[in-house]
Amino acid sequence: MRGVVAFDGDAPADTTVTPIGDHDVCGTTLVDETVERLGDRLAGVVVWLADARTGKRISLARRFEITNERCRLLPRVQAVLLGGTLNVRNADRGQHRNRLVRQRSGRLITFVTETDEGQVVPVERALTEVGMVEVRCDQHPWTRGWVAVFDHPYYAVTARDGSFALDSVPPGKYRLVAWHERFGRTEQRVTVSAGREAKVEVTLKGE
Repeated sequence: MRGVVAFDGDAPADTTVTPIGDHDVCGTTLVDETVERLGDRLAGVVVWLADARTGKRISLARRFEITNERCRLLPRVQAVLLGGTLNVRNADRGQHRNRLVRQRSGRLITFVTETDEGQVVPVERALTEVGMVEVRCDQHPWTRGWVAVFDHPYYAVTARDGSFALDSVPPGKYRLVAWHERFGRTEQRVTVSAGREAKVEVTLKGE
């Protein structure tokens, strides 16, 4: 299955942030780009099949990473498999205090404080539940990252041109769900036929 995600309407403006400190790390101004796009095609959208569970072998890899770099979290949006370890890395010569929260309940998972450049803190409890984990930095409040946790392999994050691909999907009818931090969530029905590549277009409503 291949598809693209676009938005309909006006794209919200990026926010210009003026840090009050840590200028040697964060700079004196930075743009908080929450909407990464190419024309009306939208990057950073998490796409998944809500009711597909079998047909594709699940990867044994269970180690993932999010990095503090110049007072941003990279990647800003990622999707991972349930279980394993989330490595929180500091690429800055400065301190970060990351707060990991389960988006659905608002429940705090843990704090991760890093003081040294190159420091890596492994967090095992972050990926123990399906759902969205929000990562924030208490010292730099504009900093956000999102980790979508799944218990199946049928998920993707759109590229800058809005494209995504889900492979090895068995024939059938499914609910395709798309989520973006600013445009929200949408759902639609898709059909996958044997021997044919399904092509999908998803539209999210602008603000």
